[in-house]
Amino acid sequence: MIEILQLGWHTTIQDLGRFGQQSLGVPISGAMDLNAFNWANKLLNNDPNDACFEITIKGPILKFHRATYITITGAKVRLTLNKDHIEMYKPISIKKGDILHISNTTVGCRVYIAILGGFQTETVLGSKSQFKGLTFNDRIDKKSVIAINKIPFVTKLAGIKAHLIDYSNINLKVYIGPEYHLLNTSSRNSLKIKQFTISSQNNRMGYRLNEKIKQQLPEIWTAPTLPGTVQLTPEGTLIILMRDAQVTGGYARIFQLTDDAINLLAQKSTLDQLKFEIIRYKE
Repeated sequence: MIEILQLGWHTTIQDLGRFGQQSLGVPISGAMDLNAFNWANKLLNNDPNDACFEITIKGPILKFHRATYITITGAKVRLTLNKDHIEMYKPISIKKGDILHISNTTVGCRVYIAILGGFQTETVLGSKSQFKGLTFNDRIDKKSVIAINKIPFVTKLAGIKAHLIDYSNINLKVYIGPEYHLLNTSSRNSLKIKQFTISSQNNRMGYRLNEKIKQQLPEIWTAPTLPGTVQLTPEGTLIILMRDAQVTGGYARIFQLTDDAINLLAQKSTLDQLKFEIIRYKE
Protein backbone atom coordinates (compact mmCIF):
# COMPACT_ATOMS: atom_id res chain seq x y z
CA MET A 1 0.00 0.00 0.00
CA ILE A 2 1.04 3.60 -0.64
CA GLU A 3 -0.21 6.31 1.72
CA ILE A 4 -0.55 9.89 0.45
CA LEU A 5 0.83 11.95 3.33
CA GLN A 6 0.65 15.28 1.49
CA LEU A 7 -1.00 16.11 -1.80
CA GLY A 8 0.85 17.51 -4.77
CA TRP A 9 -0.59 20.17 -7.09
CA HIS A 10 -2.28 17.79 -9.53
CA THR A 11 -1.61 14.06 -9.30
CA THR A 12 -3.60 11.52 -11.31
CA ILE A 13 -3.45 7.83 -12.12
CA GLN A 14 -2.90 7.18 -15.83
CA ASP A 15 -2.20 4.26 -18.16
CA LEU A 16 -1.96 4.09 -21.96
CA GLY A 17 -5.53 5.34 -22.35
CA ARG A 18 -9.12 4.35 -23.05
CA PHE A 19 -9.49 3.06 -26.60
CA GLY A 20 -12.52 1.98 -28.63
CA GLN A 21 -14.92 4.34 -26.84
CA GLN A 22 -14.58 7.44 -29.02
CA SER A 23 -17.88 6.71 -30.81
CA LEU A 24 -19.52 7.23 -27.40
CA GLY A 25 -17.78 10.57 -26.96
CA VAL A 26 -15.28 9.22 -24.43
CA PRO A 27 -11.78 10.78 -24.68
CA ILE A 28 -8.71 8.58 -24.98
CA SER A 29 -7.03 10.13 -21.89
CA GLY A 30 -3.90 8.30 -20.70
CA ALA A 31 -0.47 9.64 -19.80
CA MET A 32 0.30 13.07 -21.26
CA ASP A 33 3.96 12.22 -21.92
CA LEU A 34 3.76 8.64 -23.18
CA ASN A 35 7.52 8.46 -23.70
CA ALA A 36 8.25 9.08 -20.01
CA PHE A 37 5.32 6.84 -19.00
CA ASN A 38 6.53 3.96 -21.15
CA TRP A 39 10.06 4.17 -19.77
CA ALA A 40 8.78 4.15 -16.19
CA ASN A 41 7.16 0.76 -16.79
CA LYS A 42 9.90 -0.61 -19.05
CA LEU A 43 12.62 -0.02 -16.46
CA LEU A 44 10.69 -2.29 -14.05
CA ASN A 45 9.78 -4.91 -16.65
CA ASN A 46 6.14 -4.02 -15.96
CA ASP A 47 3.28 -4.64 -18.34
CA PRO A 48 3.24 -1.69 -20.80
CA ASN A 49 -0.25 -0.70 -19.65
CA ASP A 50 0.39 -0.77 -15.89
CA ALA A 51 -0.94 2.48 -14.41
CA CYS A 52 1.44 5.12 -13.03
CA PHE A 53 1.16 8.29 -11.01
CA GLU A 54 1.25 11.38 -13.25
CA ILE A 55 2.46 14.32 -11.18
CA THR A 56 2.17 17.89 -12.46
CA ILE A 57 4.60 20.62 -11.34
CA LYS A 58 4.54 19.88 -7.57
CA GLY A 59 4.74 16.38 -6.20
CA PRO A 60 3.15 14.70 -3.19
CA ILE A 61 4.76 13.01 -0.18
CA LEU A 62 4.30 9.24 -0.24
CA LYS A 63 4.74 6.56 2.43
CA PHE A 64 5.21 2.93 1.43
CA HIS A 65 3.67 0.24 3.63
CA ARG A 66 5.58 -2.67 2.11
CA ALA A 67 8.77 -3.35 0.21
CA THR A 68 8.73 -2.92 -3.56
CA TYR A 69 10.56 -1.22 -6.44
CA ILE A 70 9.69 2.05 -8.19
CA THR A 71 10.98 4.15 -11.07
CA ILE A 72 10.59 7.89 -11.59
CA THR A 73 10.75 9.48 -15.05
CA GLY A 74 9.76 12.64 -16.92
CA ALA A 75 10.42 16.22 -15.85
CA LYS A 76 13.55 17.02 -13.88
CA VAL A 77 12.74 17.14 -10.19
CA ARG A 78 14.51 16.80 -6.85
CA LEU A 79 13.71 13.49 -5.14
CA THR A 80 14.49 12.31 -1.63
CA LEU A 81 13.83 8.94 -0.03
CA ASN A 82 14.04 9.22 3.76
CA LYS A 83 15.97 12.48 3.17
CA ASP A 84 18.52 10.76 0.90
CA HIS A 85 18.78 11.98 -2.70
CA ILE A 86 17.72 9.43 -5.34
CA GLU A 87 18.09 9.36 -9.11
CA MET A 88 15.54 9.25 -11.90
CA TYR A 89 15.35 6.69 -14.72
CA LYS A 90 16.57 3.72 -12.69
CA PRO A 91 14.88 1.09 -10.46
CA ILE A 92 14.76 2.16 -6.81
CA SER A 93 14.48 -0.35 -3.98
CA ILE A 94 11.77 0.57 -1.48
CA LYS A 95 11.55 -0.76 2.08
CA LYS A 96 8.50 -0.84 4.31
CA GLY A 97 8.05 2.56 5.96
CA ASP A 98 10.08 4.52 3.41
CA ILE A 99 8.91 8.09 2.69
CA LEU A 100 9.35 9.69 -0.73
CA HIS A 101 9.38 13.47 -1.22
CA ILE A 102 8.86 14.90 -4.72
CA SER A 103 9.67 18.61 -5.01
CA ASN A 104 8.71 21.13 -7.71
CA THR A 105 9.80 20.39 -11.28
CA THR A 106 12.68 22.44 -12.68
CA VAL A 107 12.75 21.34 -16.35
CA GLY A 108 9.46 20.07 -17.77
CA CYS A 109 6.28 19.84 -15.74
CA ARG A 110 5.12 16.19 -15.55
CA VAL A 111 6.70 13.35 -13.58
CA TYR A 112 5.77 9.65 -13.68
CA ILE A 113 6.08 7.12 -10.87
CA ALA A 114 5.74 3.45 -11.74
CA ILE A 115 5.61 0.70 -9.12
CA LEU A 116 6.51 -2.92 -9.61
CA GLY A 117 3.34 -4.72 -10.73
CA GLY A 118 1.26 -1.54 -11.04
CA PHE A 119 -1.56 -0.02 -8.98
CA GLN A 120 -4.80 -1.74 -7.95
CA THR A 121 -7.28 1.01 -8.76
CA GLU A 122 -10.66 1.06 -10.53
CA THR A 123 -10.85 0.11 -14.20
CA VAL A 124 -13.53 1.91 -16.22
CA LEU A 125 -14.12 1.03 -19.88
CA GLY A 126 -10.86 -0.86 -20.03
CA SER A 127 -8.60 1.78 -18.47
CA LYS A 128 -7.46 3.03 -15.06
CA SER A 129 -6.93 6.57 -16.38
CA GLN A 130 -8.75 9.09 -14.23
CA PHE A 131 -11.14 11.40 -16.07
CA LYS A 132 -13.75 13.78 -14.63
CA GLY A 133 -17.31 12.48 -14.90
CA LEU A 134 -16.23 8.96 -15.81
CA THR A 135 -14.07 7.68 -12.95
CA PHE A 136 -14.86 8.20 -9.26
CA ASN A 137 -12.27 11.00 -9.06
CA ASP A 138 -10.41 12.91 -11.76
CA ARG A 139 -7.32 13.18 -9.56
CA ILE A 140 -5.93 12.08 -6.22
CA ASP A 141 -7.69 14.81 -4.28
CA LYS A 142 -7.31 13.82 -0.65
CA LYS A 143 -5.00 11.96 1.67
CA SER A 144 -5.64 8.33 0.86
CA VAL A 145 -4.14 4.86 0.56
CA ILE A 146 -3.52 3.34 -2.89
CA ALA A 147 -3.29 -0.43 -3.26
CA ILE A 148 -0.45 -1.94 -5.28
CA ASN A 149 -0.18 -5.36 -6.90
CA LYS A 150 1.75 -8.05 -5.04
CA ILE A 151 4.89 -9.30 -6.73
CA PRO A 152 6.29 -12.19 -4.67
CA PHE A 153 9.79 -12.36 -6.16
CA VAL A 154 11.89 -10.29 -8.54
CA THR A 155 14.48 -12.15 -10.61
CA LYS A 156 15.72 -9.34 -12.84
CA LEU A 157 14.98 -5.67 -13.43
CA ALA A 158 15.58 -3.91 -16.72
CA GLY A 159 19.19 -2.91 -17.26
CA ILE A 160 18.52 -0.70 -20.27
CA LYS A 161 19.23 2.99 -20.78
CA ALA A 162 16.22 5.21 -21.34
CA HIS A 163 15.87 7.48 -24.36
CA LEU A 164 15.35 10.98 -22.97
CA ILE A 165 13.52 13.87 -24.63
CA ASP A 166 15.08 17.32 -24.58
CA TYR A 167 12.32 19.21 -22.79
CA SER A 168 14.00 22.54 -23.57
CA ASN A 169 13.31 22.01 -27.28
CA ILE A 170 10.59 24.37 -28.55
CA ASN A 171 10.01 22.86 -32.02
CA LEU A 172 6.83 20.82 -32.41
CA LYS A 173 6.75 18.65 -35.53
CA VAL A 174 3.35 18.65 -37.22
CA TYR A 175 1.52 17.31 -40.26
CA ILE A 176 -0.82 19.60 -42.18
CA GLY A 177 -4.47 19.19 -41.20
CA PRO A 178 -7.67 18.80 -43.25
CA GLU A 179 -8.51 22.53 -43.25
CA TYR A 180 -4.96 23.85 -43.69
CA HIS A 181 -5.71 24.56 -47.36
CA LEU A 182 -8.22 27.26 -46.27
CA LEU A 183 -5.39 29.44 -44.99
CA ASN A 184 -3.98 32.18 -47.19
CA THR A 185 -0.25 32.47 -47.97
CA SER A 186 0.35 35.11 -45.30
CA SER A 187 -1.17 32.95 -42.56
CA ARG A 188 0.78 29.89 -43.70
CA ASN A 189 4.05 31.82 -43.64
CA SER A 190 3.24 33.19 -40.20
CA LEU A 191 2.64 29.68 -38.85
CA LYS A 192 6.00 28.54 -40.23
CA ILE A 193 8.14 31.28 -38.70
CA LYS A 194 6.25 32.63 -35.71
CA GLN A 195 7.08 31.73 -32.11
CA PHE A 196 4.02 31.15 -29.93
CA THR A 197 3.48 31.39 -26.18
CA ILE A 198 1.36 29.00 -24.10
CA SER A 199 -1.39 30.86 -22.25
CA SER A 200 -2.52 30.20 -18.68
CA GLN A 201 -5.38 28.20 -20.19
CA ASN A 202 -3.56 24.89 -20.46
CA ASN A 203 -4.41 21.51 -18.97
CA ARG A 204 -4.92 17.86 -19.88
CA MET A 205 -7.72 18.84 -22.29
CA GLY A 206 -5.78 21.34 -24.35
CA TYR A 207 -3.33 24.24 -24.66
CA ARG A 208 -4.52 27.66 -25.83
CA LEU A 209 -1.83 29.92 -27.32
CA ASN A 210 -1.59 33.67 -26.68
CA GLU A 211 -0.68 34.86 -30.19
CA LYS A 212 -3.44 34.87 -32.81
CA ILE A 213 -3.48 34.26 -36.54
CA LYS A 214 -4.88 37.32 -38.35
CA GLN A 215 -6.84 35.32 -40.88
CA GLN A 216 -10.20 34.22 -39.54
CA LEU A 217 -11.70 30.92 -40.63
CA PRO A 218 -15.37 29.98 -40.22
CA GLU A 219 -16.48 27.10 -38.02
CA ILE A 220 -16.74 23.76 -39.82
CA TRP A 221 -19.21 20.91 -39.56
CA THR A 222 -18.42 18.86 -36.47
CA ALA A 223 -15.53 16.56 -37.40
CA PRO A 224 -13.25 14.02 -35.67
CA THR A 225 -10.34 15.28 -33.57
CA LEU A 226 -7.44 13.54 -31.83
CA PRO A 227 -4.89 14.36 -29.16
CA GLY A 228 -2.46 16.66 -30.95
CA THR A 229 -5.01 18.25 -33.29
CA VAL A 230 -4.33 21.99 -33.69
CA GLN A 231 -7.56 23.96 -34.09
CA LEU A 232 -8.02 27.53 -35.31
CA THR A 233 -11.04 29.34 -33.88
CA PRO A 234 -13.05 31.91 -35.90
CA GLU A 235 -11.33 34.76 -33.99
CA GLY A 236 -7.85 33.43 -34.86
CA THR A 237 -6.90 31.62 -31.61
CA LEU A 238 -4.88 28.41 -31.79
CA ILE A 239 -5.86 25.51 -29.53
CA ILE A 240 -3.81 22.31 -29.31
CA LEU A 241 -5.89 19.38 -28.09
CA MET A 242 -4.34 17.02 -25.56
CA ARG A 243 -5.11 13.60 -24.02
CA ASP A 244 -8.43 14.47 -22.32
CA ALA A 245 -9.82 16.48 -25.23
CA GLN A 246 -13.20 15.95 -26.87
CA VAL A 247 -13.38 13.49 -29.77
CA THR A 248 -15.06 15.90 -32.22
CA GLY A 249 -14.90 19.64 -32.84
CA GLY A 250 -16.20 22.45 -34.99
CA TYR A 251 -13.02 24.48 -35.47
CA ALA A 252 -10.70 24.24 -38.46
CA ARG A 253 -8.03 21.54 -37.99
CA ILE A 254 -4.89 23.09 -39.45
CA PHE A 255 -2.20 20.81 -37.97
CA GLN A 256 -1.76 17.42 -36.31
CA LEU A 257 1.17 16.99 -33.91
CA THR A 258 3.37 13.91 -34.19
CA ASP A 259 3.45 11.52 -31.22
CA ASP A 260 6.84 12.88 -30.12
CA ALA A 261 5.54 16.45 -30.36
CA ILE A 262 2.59 15.61 -28.08
CA ASN A 263 5.00 14.16 -25.52
CA LEU A 264 7.17 17.27 -25.73
CA LEU A 265 4.21 19.64 -25.41
CA ALA A 266 3.01 17.67 -22.36
CA GLN A 267 6.12 18.95 -20.58
CA LYS A 268 5.39 22.61 -21.39
CA SER A 269 3.38 25.03 -19.25
CA THR A 270 2.27 28.66 -18.98
CA LEU A 271 4.50 31.18 -20.84
CA ASP A 272 6.65 28.46 -22.39
CA GLN A 273 7.30 29.09 -26.07
CA LEU A 274 6.97 26.84 -29.09
CA LYS A 275 7.26 26.78 -32.88
CA PHE A 276 5.59 24.56 -35.46
CA GLU A 277 7.81 22.54 -37.78
CA ILE A 278 5.87 21.13 -40.73
CA ILE A 279 6.96 17.71 -41.99
CA ARG A 280 5.99 15.74 -45.11
CA TYR A 281 4.72 19.00 -46.47
CA LYS A 282 3.98 19.89 -50.08
CA GLU A 283 2.51 23.18 -51.31
